[in-house]
Amino acid sequence: MKPFFKTRLFPVLALCSLSSPVMALGGGLADHPAAPITRQVEQKAGRMIERAMDRHLEKQVEARADTTRQQLAELPAALPVHTTVGHKAFNDVVLDDGFRAVERQWLVTGTRSELASLGRRGITILERRELSGLGMTVVRFQVTTELDSRTALETALPQLADRLDRNHVFAPQAENGAIASKTGIPQWRSLCTTPVRVGMVDTAIATDHPVFSNARIIQQRFLELAESDGQLNEPNAHGTAVASLMVGSRKDQWPARLPGATVYNASVFYDRNRSLSGATLGHLLEGLNWLAGQDLSVINISLTGPENRLLATAVNSLRNQGILLVAAVGNQGPATPPLYPAAYGGVVGVTAVDASGELYRWANRGKQVMFAGPGVSVPVAHPERGMAADSGTSLAAPVIAAALACRRVDYPDDQAIEALIDEARDLGERGHDSRFGHGFIDL
Repeated sequence: MKPFFKTRLFPVLALCSLSSPVMALGGGLADHPAAPITRQVEQKAGRMIERAMDRHLEKQVEARADTTRQQLAELPAALPVHTTVGHKAFNDVVLDDGFRAVERQWLVTGTRSELASLGRRGITILERRELSGLGMTVVRFQVTTELDSRTALETALPQLADRLDRNHVFAPQAENGAIASKTGIPQWRSLCTTPVRVGMVDTAIATDHPVFSNARIIQQRFLELAESDGQLNEPNAHGTAVASLMVGSRKDQWPARLPGATVYNASVFYDRNRSLSGATLGHLLEGLNWLAGQDLSVINISLTGPENRLLATAVNSLRNQGILLVAAVGNQGPATPPLYPAAYGGVVGVTAVDASGELYRWANRGKQVMFAGPGVSVPVAHPERGMAADSGTSLAAPVIAAALACRRVDYPDDQAIEALIDEARDLGERGHDSRFGHGFIDL
């Protein structure tokens, strides 16, 4: 099978080492009667060495992915999160359903008169935000232990029962402890040179990385809390990797997929430890609200979490404005229920495949999968290590987002998706399926 994309590791050195003894036999290789056979042997040996190196790299990346997954599973039931000045901001806690959230914090949206009912015993209002870009007024509040359940709050606030939810914590969907290793030169081409405008919700981007020397990136930070001094610590590995797959380039080696694009990045993730990060729903909504005002065609959301009523409202608002949302389907494994926002209707859910078109072994499955993109052992920029290899559905999503941004130049939102469906290469069951969606986008 012809590979969909290829990470090349030292092929020139491998071929040179094989060629030298043949050249030493005397005369030019082209003059030797066995030259065609020799070339075939060299080429076959070179491909074997290259495949072996690729497999070795993939095993390294998978080992790191397994370590990161184990670290996430072993996060303490209550993880204290501090600001840059050492002030404890909140506890990041695990819930009964296995998802995580800010301890005893909830958010609600409603009218001014409806939100006035929050002023009651057991509820402390922390912050009120007018998110005009999303058409929402959001109040973040803390409750006593007795009120810290949906049943208790819906009983206490019946008029707001369908518009409140926890301040959930969302996670990025790539193993952002990338391997500092030889990764070869990325094998892709520019998709379009049009000055498209693409949004991201992610960690910060290390814009001083050499791959961004010709890129246009505008960032806004959403990591402050009204009740805490300082702001949350800001990681930058995951966002740097994602952005490099859209606008990263290396002169005379590989072009940016979107060389004419301007990327607007909402930095919403905070550090949990050296390799894990999280984003609160409150900050995620603030980031999406800012992006709503940037005249964007596509927003890439390489994160997942539980279903949340306020996030659903924000997603619907953005789609009603004609903005396409592309989201990673998640890396929790094939038996995991659908994760959000990829599972919301109207969101383009993206899974990851490797160089031979095989599904990433940790990719979630389901009807929310719309497309497959390259996402296994992908060369990406790392803020501290130059180029590195990484895996995850997070890394396939920006490839599809870039393709959709180019299609939006000629088509309105839904027609742009249909155009991409027509280009997709069917990999699984005929037609749309739960593993590859409509198929692989071969760019």
